[in-house]
Amino acid sequence: MLFAVHGKQFAAHAVGAAQRLLEASVAHAKTRAQFGKPIGTNQAIQWLLADAAIEVHAARLMVYDAASRADRGERVTDRASKAKFFATEALGRIADAAVQIHGGMGYMREAGIETTFRDARIVRIYEGTSEIQRNIIAAQLLKDG
Repeated sequence: MLFAVHGKQFAAHAVGAAQRLLEASVAHAKTRAQFGKPIGTNQAIQWLLADAAIEVHAARLMVYDAASRADRGERVTDRASKAKFFATEALGRIADAAVQIHGGMGYMREAGIETTFRDARIVRIYEGTSEIQRNIIAAQLLKDG
């Protein structure tokens, strides 16, 4: 499978972690009340959730695309790098948003958000940093032929 062979399993991992953060943030936005109403009624929170949902969806599609092409035997170096880069960078942004949405509780270990927030940083480094992924993508773009 693509992500085991090319070491890009972190793209799929990032999508799953981002989805869990999104789900936790939506649940929190529905149940946490401030000034007598759920924080999810605030436009700022809604936009954080919408942005996270868009990024999860885009990252998932990139992972599916690379995986399906690999399953067909196609060379997918650039697509795997794009998926790894986008998904892990998106996870970092979504983890940051989740901490913001959860407020002080997002920084407490009990909520589980803090651990994912911390771990989101390392997946951008494992199996090729975001900068290395950019190099791979650019090399594929500039390749002759």
